Amino acid sequence: MSTQSTTHLFGETPTRIGYEDQEWSVWEAGLDDIHDKDTLADALELANELNAIFAELRLRNSSENSPVMHAVVLHYGYAWTQATEHARGLDCGHPDCGRCATDRAIPKAATR
Repeated sequence: MSTQSTTHLFGETPTRIGYEDQEWSVWEAGLDDIHDKDTLADALELANELNAIFAELRLRNSSENSPVMHAVVLHYGYAWTQATEHARGLDCGHPDCGRCATDRAIPKAATR
């Protein structure tokens, strides 16, 4: 899914980057690739690895013309952070979140 220059990852009207039917994925900003993942833990692990690689590449080649790349965890296609999900009144998806755990008896899709 291609992004535009008016992409907003957070805020009142975030841009959907990924696919609404994929619970967890990782978007490589700068390369515009999306990698589907089965769990939040898998998505966080991949994003961590990619961001470490991107940081290493940036340190080795700090040219102004080098693309800026970041890995962003997506939840149903939207950029994910635990705090952002909580602010929207959504289940953050983190298995150890006490705040969300009490409302997980009935699974529901994210609505934005």
